[in-house]
Amino acid sequence: MPRVPWEQRRDKLSGALWVIPVLSMAGAIAVGGLLSLINIGPDSAIAPLLFRGHADEAQKVLLAIVGTLVGVLALVIGLTMIALQVAANRYSPRLMRSFLRDRPAQIVLGLFVATIIYNGAGVYIVGQPAGTAETKYPRLAVTVGLGLLFVCIAVLVFFADHMMHQIQIDAVLARCRRSTMQTLATEPPGVGRNCGKQKFDMPPPWAITVRARHSGYVQTIHPETLVAVAVATQVTVRLVPTIGDHIVEGTPLARVWRTSPEQRVAEHGQLARALAAAVTIGPERTMRQDVGLGFIQIVDVALLSLHIYDFQTAIQAINELSTLLCKLSQYAMGDEALRSGDGAVRVICPSPSFEQYLDLACGEIRRRGAGETMISRALLRLLREVGSVVTTDKRRAYVLNQISLAVATAERSIQEPGDLTHFRAEAAYAAGLVDTRS
Repeated sequence: MPRVPWEQRRDKLSGALWVIPVLSMAGAIAVGGLLSLINIGPDSAIAPLLFRGHADEAQKVLLAIVGTLVGVLALVIGLTMIALQVAANRYSPRLMRSFLRDRPAQIVLGLFVATIIYNGAGVYIVGQPAGTAETKYPRLAVTVGLGLLFVCIAVLVFFADHMMHQIQIDAVLARCRRSTMQTLATEPPGVGRNCGKQKFDMPPPWAITVRARHSGYVQTIHPETLVAVAVATQVTVRLVPTIGDHIVEGTPLARVWRTSPEQRVAEHGQLARALAAAVTIGPERTMRQDVGLGFIQIVDVALLSLHIYDFQTAIQAINELSTLLCKLSQYAMGDEALRSGDGAVRVICPSPSFEQYLDLACGEIRRRGAGETMISRALLRLLREVGSVVTTDKRRAYVLNQISLAVATAERSIQEPGDLTHFRAEAAYAAGLVDTRS
């Protein structure tokens, strides 16, 4: 059970800008200490490549490097924050999390910090005692410090290019799509396996309620960790929230019951601790298991683009949603049940259905973009593509329903008769293709 807290801790650390720089500082001090112990003789093959100045000259060089890089690092951090703020305001504040988790940016900051610490420590090591004429100091360590300056200059050019590409809309949407694809590939609760193939009755009246100990968003659920406890206590556990839901302290987290009202179960510590470990509650939604968050991020980009009449960006977002929905259609979705060895249902984990994800992707964009033919046609193209890959009549019915909603919205909003006639024809063609597959 310690896996769940570690996942939450790891997720926080991966999005923290200070982790890699701090590790780089420790590594720089260790490497500098080792290199300072190496003395290169004048007959060595690498002797001509080493720094040739005196100790006081080496100190001045190291101090100059430290002073220069401190100013450059401050400028880089300031410009980065401005760029990220502009991107968040332009696309969606939810995207700030993905920008902070950008690994190349963290590595670049770590390299700058490591170089500053390395050369700063070198100033102390290269010191020359007063009245000493002989200038013996670790030339290899000083040479490496000077070389790191040129590496930082090259990395600075890369970093500027990287950040400019990071805030482009193509890269932003592609990053959201890749993150969602990675989450899907892990098959979190409610995705894959035997999900959605059975409807479960609501808990009986004699079921007890286990309440949440914290307020926040449900970040991850590991129902498999509850099975052993449920078998040991001979109970059935039905979780109340789904991944991504907000829950308030003291509200129901799960309902627990036995097969008959005579076998009442008391809420005891073992079951409450197991639920607290299986359900991770945090201050924000994350992409560890939350497939819906990826859809919301892309929908946010589309809605903000529609607000400033940037229809092409909205269409790009719809295209990315189409890719995700086509991928999502390959998985079984819905409520998931975990059984014990005797076949009895022990844990029920409620999860969104394919219909809910389809409405999440289309509903807000359809309503906000009502009256703009370009957006309505892009949604029709999305539905046509999704309808061509779904494999069940039930899901085809969901797609056909969305096409009907798009037509109804267009009839209320599109003013030009010619545009409306053309849209009806496209909708009929899309519906015909989807219906033919059934």
